[in-house]
Amino acid sequence: MASSIARYAAITRSALIRNILFGAAANLLVAGTALYARPLQDALWVGADEGSLLLLVAVALGLFALHALLDFGQSRELARLVAPGVVPGAAAGWLERLWVLEAVWAPVQLAVLVLLNPLIGAMALAGVAALAAMIAVGATGPASVIGGRLQLARLAGADSFGCTDGFLAGLGFCETVYRVLIVGMGAALLVRGDLEPGLFVAASLIGIAAMRAAGRAAARWHGGRQAAVMLRVGRV
Repeated sequence: MASSIARYAAITRSALIRNILFGAAANLLVAGTALYARPLQDALWVGADEGSLLLLVAVALGLFALHALLDFGQSRELARLVAPGVVPGAAAGWLERLWVLEAVWAPVQLAVLVLLNPLIGAMALAGVAALAAMIAVGATGPASVIGGRLQLARLAGADSFGCTDGFLAGLGFCETVYRVLIVGMGAALLVRGDLEPGLFVAASLIGIAAMRAAGRAAARWHGGRQAAVMLRVGRV
């Protein structure tokens, strides 16, 4: 048991550091969207030539590709932390804290969003509060030990935990609804002239990122809670 815990500790140290670095880079890239969106708007508004527009499009696509690579790297390192057969039962408590790695970014995205537009920030805050309320309700019930190995493997997933679990199905629905509301409010402000096109793009992306971070945190809290129980009772 001691050697198993020591081996797991060695794996988690390096994987955890890389996971945090990848996650920080990906989230900061999204949080800084306003810095990229405004120059793009200015270039389009002054009638830039085709070469400049193609360069701007290439830069935008490059940023999306970079974000995808960072997100992939973060998920891959998280998979190392929760790989079935690697996590010893004595380290089950760690699984219950995996949600923190995502939850810390929701307030950062919300703060940036409030600075860009308080109304959209308030809508995103309401969405995060709704997800937090779902966690509070879910915490009142006992953790189930059904489907332990599958739940443990899914902890490293980006968004998909499946919909066989009522909590996760409700979580996905709530996250989708508030994503639509955030973009819809931004579009309404854009039509009214209260929001510039560049800031609309930035606010929409950051709002979606805030909901994604909160949704991931909630899903990993739920999955970690289930998996930790199963590890403690020796079901995985």
